[in-house]
Amino acid sequence: MAALPGPETRLRAMLNDMFRLLPVPLFLFVAREWAVALPQAAVVGLVGAMAVLMAAGIWLRAVVRRRIFLAGALRPESVGHRWLRGGAGLALVAVAKGVVLAGVLLVAVVRQPGPLLLAMVLSVPLLVLLWHGVFQLLKRHAVPRFRAVLALRFALVINFVLLFGGLAVAAVFLAYPDFTGVSLSDAVLSEVAGQHASSALLQVLLQAAAAVDAVGWWLGQQVLPGVTRPSLQFLGWALLLATDALAVWSYLVFCSSVLALAHWRDWHPGVGR
Repeated sequence: MAALPGPETRLRAMLNDMFRLLPVPLFLFVAREWAVALPQAAVVGLVGAMAVLMAAGIWLRAVVRRRIFLAGALRPESVGHRWLRGGAGLALVAVAKGVVLAGVLLVAVVRQPGPLLLAMVLSVPLLVLLWHGVFQLLKRHAVPRFRAVLALRFALVINFVLLFGGLAVAAVFLAYPDFTGVSLSDAVLSEVAGQHASSALLQVLLQAAAAVDAVGWWLGQQVLPGVTRPSLQFLGWALLLATDALAVWSYLVFCSSVLALAHWRDWHPGVGR
């Protein structure tokens, strides 16, 4: 979707964006089925490819946001304007974020139950519909060149709330290991021991995620003598919700990066200067 009117109709533009995003959940489904059997080099390549794609999208959207700020804050001839346009430092930050989010997303799709993948598939048309809908709403408010980027930002936030809320509701009906009367170390060891992968890197990531889940489950099931407030239980479930939120956000960043790269000619900061 271009920031300026193009020859495509709205319906055709939405369908094109949906077709661009549909391979994302399909790719993650394949990764879920085969990742644990992949050798180390393949896992590194897979995470690296995901990280590069996500970093490129993160960088592009960050630079556009930076230009939006500079357009209203500093004159183009200012030295500060040139320094803050976004260079190697911004690219390094984007790469770091991409690596972290790529690892989080891969571990999430390997470890999470079916509702996550179903929610990912359903969120594709939802994200596109929200993006195009907000794009039209911002017609009278946003600068045409930056309207698509602003609309995507609003759509991502709304989609995150809906997707995370749906997963939080679904989590209430899932079965969890019973750690009542078990020590924290035993709970962590039991979960970590059940994680296996051909790649040492993926196994370490899976074990780390399993340890975090075990801590959350253990805290959420503890009723200690003398404790009148359910602070431990709240902390445990908050930890689990935080990990789910990070997984959801990493997926939405992946999707938004695909859209950003698909429309980079319209969004690139050098276009239209």
